Amino acid sequence: MEYGFQQLVLLNSADYQRAELPLDDSVSLIAPNNTGKTSLINALQFLLIIDRRRMDFGAHEFDKTRRFYFPSNSSYILMEVSLPQSGTVVLGCVGKGVSHDYEYFAYQGGLITEDFRQEDGSLVTQPRLITHLAQKNRTLFRYNATEFRDLIYGGRRTRNSHEPDFTVFRLEHNSDAQPFQQVLTRTLRLDKLSSTDVKSYLLQIFKRDLPDANIDFKQEWDKAFAEVNAERAQFLAAKNQLNAINKLAEQVEARLVLRGKLIAWCPKINNALAQWQQHYQQEEEQIQIQLSKLQEEQKRQFTKGQELAGQRVMLDQALTELKNKSQQQEELDNQFALVSSRETLEAALNSAQQKLDHQTTLIGQSHNRSASLIQRDITNRKQALQQLQRQKESLADNLYLQLSKHLPPEQLERLNRALSAQVMTLRPEQFKLNTDTLKSLLEETDTLKLPGLELSLSALTAQHQQLGRQALEEQITDNQQQLQSLQEQLETAQQHDQAKIKKHQLEKEKRTCEEALKQYDILLKLRANQATRADETGTTESALKNVCEQLAQSGQLAQALTDRINQQHLALQHLVNKHKIIDRIKNRRTDTDPQFSYLADMKHHPWLAEPEWPLEQLAQQLETYQTNCKTLLEYNQQIELTLSQLHSSGLTKYQYSETADIELAAIINFSQQLDKEEEALDKKARSAVINVTASLHELRSGLHAFQGKMREFNRLISHRRLSDLKIFKIEAQDETQLVEAIDMLIDTAKGIDSGDTFELFNHGSILDNEQLERAKQLLIDEGNARQGLKIADLFRLVFIVAKNEQQPESFQEIDSAASNGTVLMAKLVTGLAMLHLMQDKRHKTRAICYLDEALALDRHNQKSLIITAQEFGFALIFASPSPLTTARYCVPIHQTNGKNNISKTSWQLLEDLDEDSP
Repeated sequence: MEYGFQQLVLLNSADYQRAELPLDDSVSLIAPNNTGKTSLINALQFLLIIDRRRMDFGAHEFDKTRRFYFPSNSSYILMEVSLPQSGTVVLGCVGKGVSHDYEYFAYQGGLITEDFRQEDGSLVTQPRLITHLAQKNRTLFRYNATEFRDLIYGGRRTRNSHEPDFTVFRLEHNSDAQPFQQVLTRTLRLDKLSSTDVKSYLLQIFKRDLPDANIDFKQEWDKAFAEVNAERAQFLAAKNQLNAINKLAEQVEARLVLRGKLIAWCPKINNALAQWQQHYQQEEEQIQIQLSKLQEEQKRQFTKGQELAGQRVMLDQALTELKNKSQQQEELDNQFALVSSRETLEAALNSAQQKLDHQTTLIGQSHNRSASLIQRDITNRKQALQQLQRQKESLADNLYLQLSKHLPPEQLERLNRALSAQVMTLRPEQFKLNTDTLKSLLEETDTLKLPGLELSLSALTAQHQQLGRQALEEQITDNQQQLQSLQEQLETAQQHDQAKIKKHQLEKEKRTCEEALKQYDILLKLRANQATRADETGTTESALKNVCEQLAQSGQLAQALTDRINQQHLALQHLVNKHKIIDRIKNRRTDTDPQFSYLADMKHHPWLAEPEWPLEQLAQQLETYQTNCKTLLEYNQQIELTLSQLHSSGLTKYQYSETADIELAAIINFSQQLDKEEEALDKKARSAVINVTASLHELRSGLHAFQGKMREFNRLISHRRLSDLKIFKIEAQDETQLVEAIDMLIDTAKGIDSGDTFELFNHGSILDNEQLERAKQLLIDEGNARQGLKIADLFRLVFIVAKNEQQPESFQEIDSAASNGTVLMAKLVTGLAMLHLMQDKRHKTRAICYLDEALALDRHNQKSLIITAQEFGFALIFASPSPLTTARYCVPIHQTNGKNNISKTSWQLLEDLDEDSP
């Protein structure tokens, strides 16, 4: 009996109501395109690939795929397998319901589809599966995905004592499970198998036969030259930072001097600060006493000045009043120069009063109507007369007469309310009449609708009355008489207005006489007091002069006192400011920093003696001391920063010295010995060369080992017939630039005894050999770009094909190597060969492979592939719209009620009548 896959069954899955597919021999799966052939084969991924990350369902997302294969908790994917160690077993997975998740199970025994149905014919649901199969004498074992994968591929999982061995694929190495699954996935989807996949799979298959499949050239370089590069880095860092180190040496020397000065000054400053408080209090007390005396004197002088200022203001006001009265008398004398006595002004006032009384009597006797009202009546009367005359001129024919002929009386009456009398009396040449349109506009009783305007007529009255000639003549004569009467009234009213104007003038004249009489009385009083006023003016001016002189003297004394007080304030302020400065510096002394507590113990230059300074200079000296302390801290910060920059630039040789001063001294000394350091580096670098080339040898050996394995692989596939190809093989061709670079570096390293090899690694002299520099830099750059050089980076896979009587050709992509059918055959043979390499040859279990679009192959090639698959331990499943008679089974897909169906009754078993070999 041949062990391996026997049949695949889908129940309520992937749009299949039921699918039973034989797997024990070649199959021709028949159905039109997009009918479910690929979906059926892809179901095997759940049982064989298992890891969701490695399944491949094309463009479909896994969540949608899971819902497609497991729409309910009675959806099954089942496979019967015959195993040498356990006999016939069933492997399966079942949906779990709403989540569309699934679980794995297995049991020992044959696959009977009816075992998964209940008595009513419905499928058994997942929760009841164990109980149901137990009734069929089936012991079911449930697994998660990880357990099931270990179960199928013989992982490290420990079985229970009563649990059968369900191992399907026994591999040469358990670690090949992942690449085996990947290749197996591609044999189910050959259209996705690319040259990149082939290269990746082959590297995984042969990885145990390679000396090292992943070498980081940069890491090996750095490892071999670690000490040399470290010391060279220190050398270059010191050389590149020589200017900074020289400046650092100057700062270190200045700091030593400053440390000595501060050590000498510190006790002097402390002693002076102890004496300062008593000195400050004594000086402040003396200034305050003197200041109090001056301020008392200033108050007395201020009071006296205020009294004098008040007197001056009173005298100024009195003198101004006397001068104003004299000036007023002078102005009134000029005004009444021609008036001899008061009686003259009284007579003028009486005369003005009499004229005013007379004029008032005249106005009272005149008419009460104003000229403006009469003028308005005249204007209205002239307009009425003009309207009567126009009506008379159009008496024979006008608009009103025309309208009365064509309109009913009620419409004429409504229109007469809207149009003015002037419009109604227009002559025929002044209007045009359309009676039909006009009648339509006048249809409504109290509304007149015009284009763009609608008028309500209910509140309007008739504007025109058509009179006869005699009536017109009478009205015209009456209006003319009224107009003449109004003209006479206007003349009378205008004379009345002139009389009012004259009255106003007389009233003004009266008021002028009254004011003149009043001013004249004032003048008489001023003349009577003129002599007394002159005496008062002289006395006031004399008193004012005396007060101004006293006030000026008081101001000079006050200013002198103010100056002396300001001087005392300045002295006090100067003392206070000095005290504040000292107090501020004392409270914020920089030398309280912890660095100053052990300053005397640090390396420094002694400070030479200097003369003592007085206490008055304490603030200045304290500021100097404070500035020096800050300068020392700045030196410390700058030196620390420079030291940090030297560390950052790579100069860390003395970083872990006992103290910073020791490190600084060592750095400065090191910078002065760079020539000797360079000679020592040259010697150390030469001895590291051999270590670098060892890694290159290992990398190149790995490439050669892989190429040897590829020759073995080609022997496995080369005798398989592929269509009309005479030659089909896969070769690992060198990546020329990388391989030549490795060879060049290895060959150059052989000259180490001659002393030339160091030039390859000496960055200072590398410009002398550009080829070597390019080779080295290429390996470094490629290693960085690829995160380390690997054997895979040293070659590219090429597919070499040749038809009969043609020269071989090389292709980097397998899809472009031949026709579509031939490419499918080549992919299948390549994939089966890789699976064959990973399987344990002692335990043969037949699996399946899948080929879509099989009609692209002729009958001869079909038979050839079937035989090749059998030799590798696989049954080939062809998919096509039409049956292929080269297969053992022909299995059509039917549809019932919109669901796909495959049953055993539709299997067609074929026998080959052709005895010729393929």
